[in-house]
This record gives sequence, C-alpha cells and structure tokens, in this order.
Amino acid sequence: MNRKVIMALFACLSLLVALTNTARTQTQTSDMETFFDSKISCLIVQVNATSRAQPASSISVALGLTSLVTKVNVKTANLTIYGFINGTEKREIYSNVSSNIILPKDSRVVYQHHVFVHEGISGIIYGELYLNYDATIVDELGGEHPYPFQGTLGFALTRIENVYLKSLEEQLESLEAQLEEIHSTLDGLNQTFSDCFGKNLTRDELLNLNQTLWQFKQEYESLKGVKSELDGTRTAVVFLAVVAVFFVATTAYLALRRPKSYW
Repeated sequence: MNRKVIMALFACLSLLVALTNTARTQTQTSDMETFFDSKISCLIVQVNATSRAQPASSISVALGLTSLVTKVNVKTANLTIYGFINGTEKREIYSNVSSNIILPKDSRVVYQHHVFVHEGISGIIYGELYLNYDATIVDELGGEHPYPFQGTLGFALTRIENVYLKSLEEQLESLEAQLEEIHSTLDGLNQTFSDCFGKNLTRDELLNLNQTLWQFKQEYESLKGVKSELDGTRTAVVFLAVVAVFFVATTAYLALRRPKSYW
C-alpha cells in the first residue's frame, strides 16, 4: 500500500480518537456544578461536584485551592461529606485528609474525590472543609509577614433524588388514574341504567316481571330433572348392552365347544 495512503489513514484515526476523547470528557464534566467558590484569608477555595445523582451511586467532588499570596503552607485540609437518611437523619458518608501542601503565589491544586452515596440517602449532600494553614506575605522590603488561618467551611453539594418518594408518587398517580377510570365506568353504567330504566314501573308491570322470572325458574328446574333422567337412562342402557354382549359371547362359546368322546 502507498505510504501516503497509510499516513492519511493514520491521521484520520488519530483525529477520530481525539474527537472521541473530547466528547467523552465533555460528557463526564457536563454534569458538574460549582457549589462553593470563595476567597478567604490569602486563599481561594472552590468546590465542584456532580449536580444530581441517585442513591446507591457515586458522585465526583473536586476541591480546588489557589494561593493569592507569596506562599501558603496548608498543614491540614480535611473534607468531610454528610448525607441524610430519608432526607432528615445526618450521616457521614465520606472523609479525606490532605496535609503538608505548599502553594506558591497564583498556583492551584485540585483534589479529586469519589464519594459513594448509600441506599436510603436523599435530599442535599452537605460538605465541611476544615483548613489549617500558614500564609506568608513578603513586602517590598523583603520582610515576611505570616497570616495563620484555622477554621471550617460549610457548603451544600449534590442533590440526591428521593427515588422512594418518586415511586410512591408514581403509584399514587397510577391509582388516581385507575380511580378516574372507575368513576368514568360508573358514570357510563349510571347513564345506561337511566336510559334503560328511566321511567317508573307500574304495579302490573312489576307483577308481570316477577311472574316471568318465576316461570323461567320453574323451566330451569324442569330441565335439570330431565337431565337427571337422561343420565339415569343412559347408565341403564350401557349396563344392558354390557350384559347382552356377555350373554352372546357365552352362548357362542357353548355352541362351538365340541363334546368330549368316551370310549
């Protein structure tokens, strides 16, 4: 194969792989949301996380720290994440500690965390970040000025869907639809009854209806008696047929049997 053709095919494949990776990256990050972005003493703290999720799944949390001064020595950065059982009972679901981080001015570090959301947790995920660091500022004369910081930041995170409540709501909607269908059927039956029996029946008409019903009942009982008699007659006929066959067979046997000779 021509070398130019091979190179062209290789270039096309490389471009296709690059486009695929770009699309995959966009898909992975498209559901991320910034939940916290604030300047505190000499430091910018930013927290991005998965915007929405369901129980029994994992979410991504990205913690970013950016230095605003000459140097920031982060002694401790402890990220703790809490979920709420049934949306009410607070429960720790994740904790991670980073330490001894040196950040020169304008430098940034990002820590990726993968948090598993347990079954039964719903509502808003809550995060707490405990920071303990020393910031150093150098003035124009070269003098260093320390600015220590120690404190806890709190922020809301991913919204966890209440799948159980959603299931109950769907069941309720289904029951309401069935109830509406039953009401519609009852309305139809009421209309049919009104169309058929809307007029008031007289005393003679009621007596005729009762008489007709009694006659139908008597005829039904008579037919049941006839059926019983037919069943008995059928049984007797079968019995007589069996006896007749037995008698014919016995007669034929005796007629064909040869008498014994005696000498």
